[in-house]
Amino acid sequence: MTELSGIIDQYKNRTPESARMHTRASGLIQGGVTSPFRYFEPHPFFVARGKAGRIWDVDGNEYIDFNNSYGAIIAGHAHPEIIKAIVEQAEKGTMFGIPGELTEKLLQELLRRYPSMRYFRLTNTGNEATLYALRLARAYTGKDKIIKIEGSYHGCHDAVLVSDKPLHPSHMGPAWAPSTIPESAGILPDTVKNTLVVPWNNTDALEQCLNRNLGCVAGVIMEPVVANFGMCLPAEGYLQAVREITRRHNVALIFDEVKVGVRLAPGGGVEISGVIPDIICLSKAMGGGMPMAAFGATEDLWDMLYPLGDMMHYGTYNGNPISVAASLACLTKVMTDQAYTHMNKMGEKLTEGIEDSIRRHGIPAVVTGKGGMRTVFFQETIPVNYRETLGNNRDAWYKWWMHLLANGLYFSAPSPYEETFISVGTTEKDVDEALQKIDDAFKAL
Repeated sequence: MTELSGIIDQYKNRTPESARMHTRASGLIQGGVTSPFRYFEPHPFFVARGKAGRIWDVDGNEYIDFNNSYGAIIAGHAHPEIIKAIVEQAEKGTMFGIPGELTEKLLQELLRRYPSMRYFRLTNTGNEATLYALRLARAYTGKDKIIKIEGSYHGCHDAVLVSDKPLHPSHMGPAWAPSTIPESAGILPDTVKNTLVVPWNNTDALEQCLNRNLGCVAGVIMEPVVANFGMCLPAEGYLQAVREITRRHNVALIFDEVKVGVRLAPGGGVEISGVIPDIICLSKAMGGGMPMAAFGATEDLWDMLYPLGDMMHYGTYNGNPISVAASLACLTKVMTDQAYTHMNKMGEKLTEGIEDSIRRHGIPAVVTGKGGMRTVFFQETIPVNYRETLGNNRDAWYKWWMHLLANGLYFSAPSPYEETFISVGTTEKDVDEALQKIDDAFKAL
């Protein structure tokens, strides 16, 4: 097996200017990064520019980009339609703090894609969208507790930054009733006590949790396709059963579509599953590369928000005109039916090529995903819940990922729980070259 030290030396030799920039940045901010997920050993690379499906670092190295800013870049880097929209709006003004003429058009487009929703409110990040979704569920039901899926990430606010990626089975509790484990210092015990955890793809566990907390649960928050402990698809009938159970218990069902919304299909997880939640959260791909998020709700929750109701939703930057312009251009001018067809085709080709390499080199690995998203797990079987991902050989995965990076493929963020993200800018040439690099990395292992 290729030694990790050799791969790291190869990477270091390619990125001396990134190393110098990281050293300087580390004197200004802890870790030298503005988000911990951007750090990895020996140092992150620093990007200079991007175009379509590729990026270039400050050392001049070219990378095929399959991370695409954690899925936020769906149009490809520097798409001309989005750049044009940003420039045109910037020349009119960058910030007003009052409604703008494009906001109505963006909201109409979101409702066209998600016709089961009665309204959307704009905000800035997926973190904010899920925070307000939980507040809305509590305001609507008058109850306190929420249920989340073990291993899932729904933002870094206190109520949901629990049982995100627990790694020690002795702390995790029984599989059918996972423990609630805070993922950060500074989270108040009184907050955590209102967050309950259940396993993915297990309706019996959900029903039992609701029965143990009868009349106390305001909402269940989940991704309709899990994309935060790697791609983990719902079992057949699972989402439909969750919808029936939550209705029966008078519990709001929240779909966190921050990663999969408007990406897996024009109408995201709602469209591909046919299951209608009470509340939905969007961000990432909908922004066209600018900060943008939204949360929406069905008719029953129409009058909960101020000024019709008592639930507050604030934000000076909500509906920022430049973000609105970029988002509208992305959704209406770039993300056409042909664009989705292209991403799906490139995604299928990538999956087939990875599976072929795995078979030919006899690597104990699997690939799973949907549309333009997929994850490679270094284990024998495709996981169906978070605990099954603990069989992933993290050391082998990291060597493989580092080999790809050192040879010009930014396959995903530096975590075995992340996905690749195909963009509209990803070409067949990009996929062909990526598959050769992937095959070389499997061969090295």
